Amino acid sequence: MLPPVDRYTAASLDAPSGRLLALRQEVVDTGVHWHDFYELVFVVSGTATHTVGGTTRSLSRGSAFMLTPADFHRVVADPHDPLVCHNIVIQPTTLEACLAEALPAGQPWPSWVTDDLVVAEADFERLWRETNQPRWGSPVLAGSLLRCILVEFARRCPDATPGTIPRVSATDTALAAAVTYLEHHFREPLTLAEVAARAHLSANYFSECFTSLVGVSFQSYLQRLRLRFAESLLTSTTLSVTEVAAAAGFNTPSHFGRAYRKWYGVAPSHTRSPVRASSVVAARPRREGTRGAA
Repeated sequence: MLPPVDRYTAASLDAPSGRLLALRQEVVDTGVHWHDFYELVFVVSGTATHTVGGTTRSLSRGSAFMLTPADFHRVVADPHDPLVCHNIVIQPTTLEACLAEALPAGQPWPSWVTDDLVVAEADFERLWRETNQPRWGSPVLAGSLLRCILVEFARRCPDATPGTIPRVSATDTALAAAVTYLEHHFREPLTLAEVAARAHLSANYFSECFTSLVGVSFQSYLQRLRLRFAESLLTSTTLSVTEVAAAAGFNTPSHFGRAYRKWYGVAPSHTRSPVRASSVVAARPRREGTRGAA
């Protein structure tokens, strides 16, 4: 049987460290996969279905979405109307720095899915040219184009908040950023002290504030994120329970099994849904003019 799910790294795509990699692709079927980078996709033409973590939406011209390192997905194009898209590979540190500048302090990240981003198509085209045909000043211009795209994207997301930007305290801003970081990196071996340091708060104070903001402790929230991700993998892929445990960030299958049974009331193996081998064919993203993965 072919691998049921694949993981792509920025290095495997020859993405420059700390910079962007812009691809222009024709997509047929990407297979189920995830990445260690952020991926921003804009549909130029064609139609397809897009499944992220078990939730399916339709894609067509003007559709756009962004995936975090915590997401897994699959794009399947209409065989009579292949999907042509811009695919921007962004290193986590680069993307998170851009968003910190583009979004108001304390505002949570949008859902990052919209069907009306045609207004930014010229920026995607120019970003592709500046990264694939670099000239003097291209890195600076590419960064500026990415910021413009992110602002337009955020404004059009369903959960974007119009009106006056709320005033928030420095602590609230730091906590919101820490929660966002946790939601996008929960599969990594994170500790409370590490995330507290990112918020520039002491571990004890961060723990108290986090529980007050979210309603549960740091460890409980982290475990719930991992369990939800694992449940989606179990129902959407043919990964083994051991592979799911590792992919979701659990140290051992036994720890995963105990936590899963406590939260869902059944063993992980009882959640398994049959998935046809044809639904899990993996494909590697390729450059313009080839068929690849989004």
